[in-house]
Amino acid sequence: MTNRPIEFTARILRKQPDLRRYIVVKPEYLAGRSGSFPAMVSLNQSSAFARTIRPWGKGSDVFFFNLTEPQCRKVGVDTGDLCVVWIEPQF
Repeated sequence: MTNRPIEFTARILRKQPDLRRYIVVKPEYLAGRSGSFPAMVSLNQSSAFARTIRPWGKGSDVFFFNLTEPQCRKVGVDTGDLCVVWIEPQF
């Protein structure tokens, strides 16, 4: 398990308009992790903000984190947009 920052490109997703947006994190980016963990996250080199990275569960090996409407507005991104994601685990 590593605490080094990771960077990758991902699409902002949303299952339906009344739910929060989210980003899926592929398991190869988080080798050795199996549970939720706190992290600082940045989108498109914006100011970092705190998020909890969580396993998707339900038989999947991917992780995800939610995005709030104010976070998306501040960065200027919306559902369906590709963005550069930077994650620095906090432990």
